[in-house]
Amino acid sequence: MFVSSFFFFSDSNICFRKKMKIFSESHKTVFVVDHCPYMAESCRQHVEFDMLVKNRTQGIIPLAPISKSLWTCSVESSMEYCRIMYDIFPFKKLVNFIVSDSGAHVLNSWTQEDQNLQELMAALAAVGPPNPRADPECCSILHGLVAAVEALCKITEYQHEARTMLMENAERVGNRGRIICITNAKSDSHVRMLEDYVQETIHEHNKLAANSDHLMQIQKCELVLIHTYPVGEDSLVSDRPKKELSPVLTSEVHSVRAGRHLATKLNVLVQQHFDLASTTITNIPMKEEQHANTSANYDVELLHHKEAHVDFLKSGDNHVGGNSREGAFKETVTLKWCTPRTNSVELHYCTGAYRISPVDVNSRPSSCLTNFLLNGRSVLLEQPRKSGSKVISHMLSSHGGEIFLHVLSSSRSILEDPPSISEGCGGRVTDYRITDFGEFMRENRLTPFLEPRYKIDGSLEIPLERAKDQLEKHTRYWPMIISQTTIFNMQAVVPLASVIVKEAMTDEDVLNCQKTIYNLVDMERKNDPLPISTVGTRGKGPKRDEQYRIMWNELETLVRAHIGNSDKHQRVLECLMACRSKPPEEEERKKRGRKREDKEDKSEKSGKDYEPDKPWQESERLKGLLDREKEELAEAEVIKDSPDSPEPPNKKPLITMDEMPVVEKAKGPMSLLSLWSNRINTANSRKHQEFIGRLNSVNNKAELYQHLKEENGFVSINASLLLKQ
Repeated sequence: MFVSSFFFFSDSNICFRKKMKIFSESHKTVFVVDHCPYMAESCRQHVEFDMLVKNRTQGIIPLAPISKSLWTCSVESSMEYCRIMYDIFPFKKLVNFIVSDSGAHVLNSWTQEDQNLQELMAALAAVGPPNPRADPECCSILHGLVAAVEALCKITEYQHEARTMLMENAERVGNRGRIICITNAKSDSHVRMLEDYVQETIHEHNKLAANSDHLMQIQKCELVLIHTYPVGEDSLVSDRPKKELSPVLTSEVHSVRAGRHLATKLNVLVQQHFDLASTTITNIPMKEEQHANTSANYDVELLHHKEAHVDFLKSGDNHVGGNSREGAFKETVTLKWCTPRTNSVELHYCTGAYRISPVDVNSRPSSCLTNFLLNGRSVLLEQPRKSGSKVISHMLSSHGGEIFLHVLSSSRSILEDPPSISEGCGGRVTDYRITDFGEFMRENRLTPFLEPRYKIDGSLEIPLERAKDQLEKHTRYWPMIISQTTIFNMQAVVPLASVIVKEAMTDEDVLNCQKTIYNLVDMERKNDPLPISTVGTRGKGPKRDEQYRIMWNELETLVRAHIGNSDKHQRVLECLMACRSKPPEEEERKKRGRKREDKEDKSEKSGKDYEPDKPWQESERLKGLLDREKEELAEAEVIKDSPDSPEPPNKKPLITMDEMPVVEKAKGPMSLLSLWSNRINTANSRKHQEFIGRLNSVNNKAELYQHLKEENGFVSINASLLLKQ
């Protein structure tokens, strides 16, 4: 068994999921259009029938404007919905049309032969308009809703093919659908009654389908209720967004005025249901009918699958030129017409092709554009830019009598030389850890997995999951840029970084990690330099103590990322935290060292700024030397008291403060030399035991050889010694 074989099973699962996606709610769409008498009412949106305003003969009365009925508006809007769907998805997206009055009239089936506008238009013509004089009590939209649920339970050709392929797993084939009901509801309570009726009908038909081989249970159904009413009247039904009524049924309500408003709503819904997007082609040159020698620029809006804009979404530039012809309902991406200078024989680097459907199919610009493309011409489309060179991102061309929107690669082509691995975003050179990344790939290569392994709980370990788990452990903390890390630039940390990513550590691994931490502590004590990157920083960069603080924080982040692997990883973290917690004497010594460095920096800066003032500079320098000597003495005492510091060499005991001679104060102001001499003498007097003769002297005079006079009784030699300070 190889790891690659698991990739094969994974690919098959992906293919199966794709088949499951085919059978989503958009696979089956059932239109239920109300054919009751009240649908014969006028929509009250007038259309001018007599267009001959100019050159009219006098005495002829103009024709009165006409208005369509609610039924006509509903049929036209639903046919436009189907036209867009058939243009973009000629296969695998099916529509079943039902007319409801005193009964349900199913106009077509799920077979592919019935999926075209000609069949639907012929069937609707046979039905005819609703009879306004019919008994409204005998008509109901409920008959059509029941027939819609029955239609969703029936198996389509594509579902049957998928069930045949899966054989024993045939029940895994999904059965989802959508019901679009166009009616004139009485109130919100009437809408709730329709929803409850559909829910009960689905429940009953699922019971019947469970015991049948020719029916399928409905797993998910979307009910879209569209309440249409004449223009100028108040709506008795309020809009409601999609709401889940049960695990099987979701419902949404739209209250729309008839006429062009209903057509706009169906146009928006078809884009939502089938993941469509809008593109407007601008600046299309077209000759005028009345003035053949002149031309004007027109715009044509096209609908297509939204994946044609995926490159725009990735780059964050949507090129949104404004709202589409439907107003504020949706947005459209604007692309500019490029004058075609080539024919379709030339090849372009294309990354995708998607069928298109004009929004206004009967307009003259749309008709001219489609005829132009169907004659074998291709049109390049560029992104509108205010400055810079133009970028051609799409192309319109026809294949086999169908028009496709081709997505052209506007980025680097695979035929060109690949970019350098050190090239970052925007072409900037970045200090990536290229060598470390090569080693990382070498450590995580996929190899044949011959013997099966079992987890602690006894279950079989899947090689692919094990490989993903290892990759996840190795990338929990892995900086990509050299300047963003310190520990991965140090050879001393390699033993710890290489074993801390393991799932289980041995005692020897823990010992190696502890040795690495102790070595880092020793480096800090010796004040060894660290490989800190100074790229982008001004000056000398961070001080040594700050460098080690950054290093310890990063090392703690690395260890904590793997603390949950085992208890031995916890031991490594405990060792690290114990070494980081320094004694207060050590912290005090470091603090004084930082102050001394700051004073040196300040003295250097003051020396540069105030160089002409020599006397003041000299006094400040002497004062700094005195303070530094005092700090060194105090530091020596701290080091002596520290348990980790070595034993100091044997020295003579220092005298106490009481034994120190009192320095006579000079009368008047003291000079700088006197201050300096007294300071040096006082400091030197602490470093040795005072001469006993100086202690017993009178007026700085001491008598020598007193013991000879006391022992022999002779007159001793009197001498005097002048003791100078």
